[in-house]
Amino acid sequence: MSGAEWPQSFEEAAYRSVAAGMDGDRPLEFARLDLEPPAVTGNGKESLLSVDPRSARALAERAFNALQHRLRPGFLAQLSAMAEAPAASEGERAALDALLSNARLAAEGVFPLCQDTGTAAVSVWRGERVLCNGLGDALAQGARDAWAAGRFRASQLALDPAGVERDSGDNAPLAVDTHLVPGNALRFLFSAKGGGSSNKTALFQETRRVLEPARLAAFIHAAVGSLGVSACPPYRVALVIGGQSPEETLKALKLACLGALDALPSTGPSPCRDPQLESLVMDAASASGWGAQFGGRFLARDARVIRLGRHAASLPVGLGVSCVAHRQALAYADPSGWYLERLAGPGDVPAVPAPRGGQALRLDLGPGWVPPPGLKAGQLVALHGQVVLARDAAHARLSRLLAEGSALPEWTRYPVYYAGPAGTPDGQVIGSLGPTTAKRMDSYCDELMGSGAFKVMIGKGERGHECRAACARHGGVYLAAVGGAAALGASRVRSATLLAWPELGMEAVRLVELDGLTAVVAIDPDGGDIYAGLPFSSQRR
Repeated sequence: MSGAEWPQSFEEAAYRSVAAGMDGDRPLEFARLDLEPPAVTGNGKESLLSVDPRSARALAERAFNALQHRLRPGFLAQLSAMAEAPAASEGERAALDALLSNARLAAEGVFPLCQDTGTAAVSVWRGERVLCNGLGDALAQGARDAWAAGRFRASQLALDPAGVERDSGDNAPLAVDTHLVPGNALRFLFSAKGGGSSNKTALFQETRRVLEPARLAAFIHAAVGSLGVSACPPYRVALVIGGQSPEETLKALKLACLGALDALPSTGPSPCRDPQLESLVMDAASASGWGAQFGGRFLARDARVIRLGRHAASLPVGLGVSCVAHRQALAYADPSGWYLERLAGPGDVPAVPAPRGGQALRLDLGPGWVPPPGLKAGQLVALHGQVVLARDAAHARLSRLLAEGSALPEWTRYPVYYAGPAGTPDGQVIGSLGPTTAKRMDSYCDELMGSGAFKVMIGKGERGHECRAACARHGGVYLAAVGGAAALGASRVRSATLLAWPELGMEAVRLVELDGLTAVVAIDPDGGDIYAGLPFSSQRR
């Protein structure tokens, strides 16, 4: 096969997809920004585009601000269709209704979609006839501007001169990936991805035998079934099979999660998309029973499977997801000006259906709260009253106090909500507030409950055996809130007070009063678990 006949690389496919301005098969709309158009020098096909770094900085600030508050219309249509589907379970409808309400509230521009405003990243396709000194620095400064102005949560840790990990304070650094392409235009793909979603990324080093149809089907069902719900589904599930190196596999996986490889052909030599395997991924997601957080069919909203060339002795396979906070925005600059993708405003979010299903059981929480008789896994509940916000760092300190023989603080008698807020907007009680992955706290459950602390827990996702056993032993309860609905979560807080350890930043301990936060009893005082009967529940640890 000659070089001219050889298929395009996945990097070329990403450029074509971004340049086409498509979301799947939907054309995107772009708004022209009030920035000075880049200067053009020369004429004809050899004209050069001279870009002012100040405009690139302003673009980055606006792009990151927009994607923290607004989603693509096509994505919202997917959520609405699942919420209306007859096959949706009661738990899925409750979660999807909350996610649509969250999207409408966030689109007003006050609260970010998710409290984990994520790792900031931008892919840049720079035309070979574009002049812009300091483009990367300008984009990085624009990201810092967005985090400061929006009071987004800084989540990046870095080593200080003493070798101690500390919060960078401004969410730096920005992850920038630049490609040189023909022409005199700049194209951008801005994204922000939270830790829970990133943590689902997996790399498998397989052999060619896994490509046998039956073995590949079994591999996909096991890999997709192992995803669980702690990364806020419904997911886009992406699978990349092949790659000339593991690094290439994971780079393609990142782009596939963002839909930036949709331009690949569905037939022919690699690289290509594989629609048959995409259908198999969707079947595996449905069969897993995880559903849209509380059991059901809609673990995945769509799938992308990419096939790449590989070394004959290697078969890397990458698996990843994009969560329900599917934050991305395209932009471009050409001689006519600067343009940013138009995301859905409040009026573009599909309406939430009228209340459906049974009435949620009201739980009035507070210090020393005892579960009412008959509380069982699977019940839909509305949470009211006072709870403590405490995450990983606080749990580590409490464990250390016990190891030292010290008494635990009085506030550990309150129910614990595994959450850390984004910055508080002016005039609001608290910033965007949603649950973090509860499983990370499993190893603390028995020692804390045995000491009378945190017998009621609120978080997101499934738990492991340690938590189930601790609940059964100590009469504990785990309540799963809707992950990815942090703007709505902030609206359900009536008051917030800093209690302890302010040096932990967003992980400091706070006392908040809830006012109707939707949740499901995921583990009851007898150790009953809503996820226990699922096909992959035996794989959980």
